[in-house]
Amino acid sequence: MQFPRTLLIPAFAIMVAAVPPGRAAASPAPLDSGFYGQEGRWEEPPGEYNEAQRRGFHDGIEGARHDRENGRRPDVDNREEYRDPHIEPPLREAYRAGFRRGYETAAAHLWGAPPPPPPPPPVYEERHDRDDWGMRGLASDAERRGYHEGAEAARRDFQFQRRPDPDDAPEFRNPPVPPELIGEFREGFMRGYEVARGQLVGEPNWQERGDPDRWQAPDRYSEMERRGFHDGVVGARHDFENHRRPNVLNREEYRDPHMAPDLAHEYREGFRHGYEMAAARLWGGM
Repeated sequence: MQFPRTLLIPAFAIMVAAVPPGRAAASPAPLDSGFYGQEGRWEEPPGEYNEAQRRGFHDGIEGARHDRENGRRPDVDNREEYRDPHIEPPLREAYRAGFRRGYETAAAHLWGAPPPPPPPPPVYEERHDRDDWGMRGLASDAERRGYHEGAEAARRDFQFQRRPDPDDAPEFRNPPVPPELIGEFREGFMRGYEVARGQLVGEPNWQERGDPDRWQAPDRYSEMERRGFHDGVVGARHDFENHRRPNVLNREEYRDPHMAPDLAHEYREGFRHGYEMAAARLWGGM
């Protein structure tokens, strides 16, 4: 049955008049509407993050939510837990990097704006002591120069959330030294990269860990990285006992690990780290 149009219009006007003034403004959609649950996994931290980075990532998301709920503009530097995290000093930079990533990810969803540009490189603590230890056994200028170049490459990769891969760094592929010094430069580069990366991800100081044969791989490592770490320590021990200069590239098991290609990268990462940490300990004196 159809009603005449002259009857429908007054009825609609009555319905509108029945809505109390300001009712629409008083019941907005929930704050998270349109963002949460639509993309599934954006709130999950990257899989390669360690525990400190994962904790920072989750706290960064919560910090962004609090700012949004309180009508503040997005600015990670205004979060006290980012400026001064209550966490052990060796883990601070890893936590802050995760916090910033989580905050910016949430801000892009909550405010619908692109994340701000990357921050300037942070000031790292304990660098002098770590470098003094890490360069032990690196006698030549080429090795020591490579060490500093490798440490800077590790910091860049960490800052921009790139997967650690010193072999792919331009300075490693084309060392800025004469051809006869390339091997020394590359060994220093590998050492600097691994020492700096260990500091950035919040690993304890390896110089305090005693005999390398008793070392355990970091908890964050996968099973394949643990296997590589152990083999790297053993490889460094063999080179030391046979009076060879430390150079992870001379280890065949590092250059060409006999395993499926999809596992080789993890194995080589663990091997490289185990070898370089053990080398700093062995050639620098126990």
